[in-house]
Amino acid sequence: MLYRLRRSLAYWRFDRAIAGILATPPLALRPAPWTIVSMVAAKHVPMYLLSLKAFYARIGAGQVVAIVARDAPEDGKAILRRHVPGIELVTLEDIDTGACQRGGTWERLVYCLTRAEREFVVQLDADAFACGPDLDEVRACLESGRPFVLADGQPLLPVAEAAARARAMHDPYVGTRVERVLDRLPGAAGLRYVRASSALAGYARGGFPRAAIEAFHRDGERLLGAEAWREWGTEQCASNFAVANMPDPLALPVPAYTNHVPGRSGEGTKLFHFLGSHRFDDGLFARLGQREIARLAGATRLAA
Repeated sequence: MLYRLRRSLAYWRFDRAIAGILATPPLALRPAPWTIVSMVAAKHVPMYLLSLKAFYARIGAGQVVAIVARDAPEDGKAILRRHVPGIELVTLEDIDTGACQRGGTWERLVYCLTRAEREFVVQLDADAFACGPDLDEVRACLESGRPFVLADGQPLLPVAEAAARARAMHDPYVGTRVERVLDRLPGAAGLRYVRASSALAGYARGGFPRAAIEAFHRDGERLLGAEAWREWGTEQCASNFAVANMPDPLALPVPAYTNHVPGRSGEGTKLFHFLGSHRFDDGLFARLGQREIARLAGATRLAA
């Protein structure tokens, strides 16, 4: 109970700190051969707009999709349409996951990989925040069609080596347990893996077919057991596996692209992933958000 109260208070303070994002001008979407996809919870609408506007200001083009629950409040959806004219709202419950489970953000991954059969797709979480002067590495990937992942310094490995590393870790997290059985996948000798975050990922056009992720889901469930496979975190492993087995994937460089950890210097960082466990620590997310809001407002005054 106390944890939930503290978390609710942290969200309230953060939303107050970034309330100015709702006074910034709407995005002007520009066509490009890629789409930026995010799953947006009702309580994350201001955070998402902050993340999206900061990201788009540095990328400069692309279509935008927000995956929202069927019961998402109408006022929240109206805010999204007002701030992102031309945004496509996809209903979470309408996504056909095929052989993959529902929940645990699997719908998002299946949607992204299905859409990536015809165009490049960027998966952007609401807590992945661009704070540097550019995102040149991401932009280069988009322009060349190269897949990318936020790996925070972790290497791309053959699955046998990734599994051996995971077995040496004393970690009960389901993602680590998934990694321990990767070398038992069919065709493991030719497969790769990268321990990364799905908060920011680029899925190359035609790089990893939907049928392949359904096969990964079936094999993972068989190897780990149905109950464990439905714990939160298996989707992130699946995303990592998908990107790692696309042609020529890039692990984005650190410290330019990194997870926020209390006490870590932000020097040289272009994009932070403010993951849930440390999202509001140090107040850094709010401070950087306020700076970005001021920049967006200033750009509007200069353009007027």
